[in-house]
Amino acid sequence: MIRHPSSESLCDAVPPAAGEVKPAAVRRTCIIVLGMHRSGTSALARAISLLGAGLPKNMLGANPTNETGHWEPLRLMELHDRMLAEAGSRWDDWRPFEPADLGASRLRFYEAEIGRLIDEEYGSAPLFVLKDPRISRFVPLYADILERMRIDVRYVLIERNPLAVIASLAKRDRFTTCFSALLWLRHGLEAEHATRGRPRVFLSYEDMLDDWRNGIEAITNALSINWPRSEMEWQATLSNHFSENHQHHVASAYQLEADPNVNDWIKQAYRAVRALEKDRADGAAMLQLDMVRGSFDSLGPVFGDAFFSEMSARERAAAERFELQRHAADQRMMELEETRIGAATRETQLTQQLRDFQLRDVETTAREADLMAQVDHEARRANGAEKRIQDLIEESERLKVEIHQIRSSSWWRVTYPARYLASLPGAFARWRKRQSTKK
Repeated sequence: MIRHPSSESLCDAVPPAAGEVKPAAVRRTCIIVLGMHRSGTSALARAISLLGAGLPKNMLGANPTNETGHWEPLRLMELHDRMLAEAGSRWDDWRPFEPADLGASRLRFYEAEIGRLIDEEYGSAPLFVLKDPRISRFVPLYADILERMRIDVRYVLIERNPLAVIASLAKRDRFTTCFSALLWLRHGLEAEHATRGRPRVFLSYEDMLDDWRNGIEAITNALSINWPRSEMEWQATLSNHFSENHQHHVASAYQLEADPNVNDWIKQAYRAVRALEKDRADGAAMLQLDMVRGSFDSLGPVFGDAFFSEMSARERAAAERFELQRHAADQRMMELEETRIGAATRETQLTQQLRDFQLRDVETTAREADLMAQVDHEARRANGAEKRIQDLIEESERLKVEIHQIRSSSWWRVTYPARYLASLPGAFARWRKRQSTKK
């Protein structure tokens, strides 16, 4: 197989020269799961992979709206979105999609890219399953590409009660009833019309949950598939795979018929598809679908173009408003960041000041303790001095008493003449000193 096919290399290869012997190429088979978003395409693709069909290397993972996984090639899905956008469409567009609107050059580009990604994602797997609800709107494009790649194609079309799909889209995307109904109708009509005359089988998501074994048997018989895994291997796995716990929205055919908010085209198309589940060659059912499709397509150029042009203009206006709001929010965030930085700087300064105050407080406390110690020491000294003064006063009083007693004694009076005579030399000496000083 060509590893990276270009648009030219997707064409049939040139026959080998005469006499050149080449081994017979093994025909590979691709099972394409077709159906509206939220219709059980993910659960069916996973079930087919559990039977032994190969899955892409890079898949869109699980998310809150599809907790068990999507099982579809992420890179192809992204390419489909780019292709639709380039042609002025989108995944939720209920108008017909014409790949030729891309122009010959761009169409060849997308054909080559699809071929290259199929080759890279599935490698040489002899049997693989390909699922993306977007393909329902451009099945012929894939049919041509896979035919040029010499890959046989089988189609499994799965339908779900439109009311359940409408409820699911209302919860996930907030779509209105009428919009979701038209989207369901477009996917179903395009997938059915494009697979006529090709190996295909119709299934109901509700029936697969009720009895998946009948559904697997219908795929096996209608598409003549020999599954790589034995029945013993996949019986237990599939019995745990299909669970009503994953069916969050339920509606009956009676509820659909009785709902006045659902257009008759939706009801007629659903009845026709259910008939094709029982007999995929039911001519009356296909005629009914053709009539609905013709009526639906006739409105597209008038209402569809006006609707999506208006919706695109409103989305651009909303995007511009959002950009202005985002810019204002960014500006506000910058201002808040500057305020935060200023506050953080001020906080740092205040923290430093607090530390300085605390340090000074520690120093003041220490100084105060020193002063208190000195005061205490001086107080003790003052108390000691006061005690000594008191002692001296008491001693002075005692001496005064003693002196008085001595002077009052008879001995002091008797010894007076002697004391007087003894003091005369001293008094005379002091007189002479004073006289000499005067001269």
